[in-house]
Amino acid sequence: MAVMDTESLTQKCQNVLEKAKLGDFFRSLGLKQSKRYRFRVYIAACPNACTQVHIADFGVIGQAIPALVGDCNACGSCIEVCEEDAITLFEDRFPLINTEYCVNCGACIKVCPKNALQIGECGYKVLAGGKLGRHPRLAKKIFSLVDEEKAVKLLEKTINFYKENCQHGERLRIVIEKVGWDSYLSSLK
Repeated sequence: MAVMDTESLTQKCQNVLEKAKLGDFFRSLGLKQSKRYRFRVYIAACPNACTQVHIADFGVIGQAIPALVGDCNACGSCIEVCEEDAITLFEDRFPLINTEYCVNCGACIKVCPKNALQIGECGYKVLAGGKLGRHPRLAKKIFSLVDEEKAVKLLEKTINFYKENCQHGERLRIVIEKVGWDSYLSSLK
């Protein structure tokens, strides 16, 4: 149930990764050949349970923010399909969306028979710092809604930060924790 077409973003991120030459970077650190060093990037077309973005060094999730743009017949289809219980009917007339609970999956938009709910904004949520291993960490949200070009720029800046601060081939999260989240976030400006 994709809310975004990620083909273009995927290709642009692939180009960034190829240009970064992380394999050469890891070799330049003089690291053990027997250990595998990685910088993982995952892209999900929607926020519906794609887990890899949450354990990636850099993750991007498609977002479709619903907006009420037409007359609602108060059928309740949007309420039934919302797995987050983010929608209620206000005065039994139109859907009220709690943005604290809504994950911007777009399910409510797709089931609305009157097209009263439509995509108000779409873009990508960007996460960084996820990892598995001995000390697993879920990635943290660094931006809520960015366009494709901004997501690509954030990947470029994240890789630059990583290459400037990585000393032993450690994962991005370890680098960020050593240098500090404030320093990482400042490098993205």
